Amino acid sequence: MNEMNLKDFKLLFTTMKTQLLERVSWEGGDSQGLMSGDIIDQTTNERDTQLLLKLKGRDRLFLKKIDTALTKINNGTFGECEDCGVDISLTRLHARPTASFCIHCKEEMEKTEGQVLYSKRSKSSGKTLNHNYENVSFLNDDANLKERQVSNLDEWRNKQNGGISQSGTLSAN
Repeated sequence: MNEMNLKDFKLLFTTMKTQLLERVSWEGGDSQGLMSGDIIDQTTNERDTQLLLKLKGRDRLFLKKIDTALTKINNGTFGECEDCGVDISLTRLHARPTASFCIHCKEEMEKTEGQVLYSKRSKSSGKTLNHNYENVSFLNDDANLKERQVSNLDEWRNKQNGGISQSGTLSAN
């Protein structure tokens, strides 16, 4: 990446950081009005406060991404894919300036995310949610696992139907 592009991105990130910090300081905590009014007003205020907290969390995450990008610019590694080391295209960086991966690596990451059915990952914090569930992928050829899941599903349906199987006969359970 040439010096002119680096200067442009550095200016972009410092401007974004300044605007974000101004917005965060402007949205200061006004918690005095939370307990005023009737129960509906209090509920509405509580919902608005929860939304504001969520938005502030996103702003903090974005601020971290901006700081990381500025550090990469200073280190001379801005615009390099963290996975394969190839330069990230300028088109991608203009669309998503805080991108850390080239489009090919990011697409591969997203493909593998879709193969895990019961594991969810928070987009903002990167933490795994619902970690008590077993990661199940039907892409591998484990017939025994599929058979157990189908039989467990049949047992569950029988219980829901009061012991009557799908064929209409009374099951032994």
